[in-house]
Amino acid sequence: MFIRFIVLTLLISSEAFCQEVYKYKDESGKWVFTDRRPSNKNDNEFDIVEYKREVIKPAPRVFSRSAGSMNILVADNPYHAPVEFLVKSSRLAGGSKKYVVPAASQKDLYTSPQKIGSFRYRWRLGDPSAREDGHLYKFPVSSKLSHKITQGFNGRFSHSKLPNINAIDIALPVGTDISAARDGVVIWVKDDYHMGGKNKYFLDKANYVKVLHEDGTYATYAHILIATATVKPGDIVKAGDVLARSGSSGYSTGPHLHFVIRKNVGLKTVSIPFRFISDSGITYTPKKGMVIDPLL
Repeated sequence: MFIRFIVLTLLISSEAFCQEVYKYKDESGKWVFTDRRPSNKNDNEFDIVEYKREVIKPAPRVFSRSAGSMNILVADNPYHAPVEFLVKSSRLAGGSKKYVVPAASQKDLYTSPQKIGSFRYRWRLGDPSAREDGHLYKFPVSSKLSHKITQGFNGRFSHSKLPNINAIDIALPVGTDISAARDGVVIWVKDDYHMGGKNKYFLDKANYVKVLHEDGTYATYAHILIATATVKPGDIVKAGDVLARSGSSGYSTGPHLHFVIRKNVGLKTVSIPFRFISDSGITYTPKKGMVIDPLL
């Protein structure tokens, strides 16, 4: 049988780890990802694949525009989730005002025949009125293997700050299917980065998928493997749908999934504790050292 292998060679610095990702089809025709060279070397054709595409990185923004004789201050939200803005301008009553702009939309904040002048703003993903509903989440991995939780809530390594206090890390072989833990809408996807390491340089480099939930909270699935996202912004997903494959992109010491539920509180991103429910109905709070059996 002829098997075609694709090798992704990751160039690294002394602060990053070296990783080769092998992609091949097994006897059933299913794609397999691994960081170990396949043992069967007969009739293999190797290619070095360079991942190239235009990477668009939009961000919510506030800008001014003209329409006839009027000047308008506009908030633009490119994400498929609400965004809260705090805008400071002498044109606004009290000098500042907060606005919530719906998903994938623009909102006129101020209109005047006079020039808008200078202004400042900041923004935060999520509607501040969101209230978590105590939903029980599905384990975010589709696999027949057991997987260990290597860092839990309040983890010393990287879960000590507000956005990640209630996050977990799940050790996974490269290329394991990452699946939605809850129904929702894909907010944004980033899967263009190929490297990882524990240098601070990598803090903002991780690939991820973000999904908005019905209660206004959202999940972040981070450190996914380059070029493996199966969803795009605006897609509706159901719990269990595959989103991407596991990797070690960004600030990471090895292949794993960083999973966290977040919301916006007073223009601050906070993480919230959560519980899982197994297919058999067993509920549990994830803790460091737990080995999750998919057959439970």
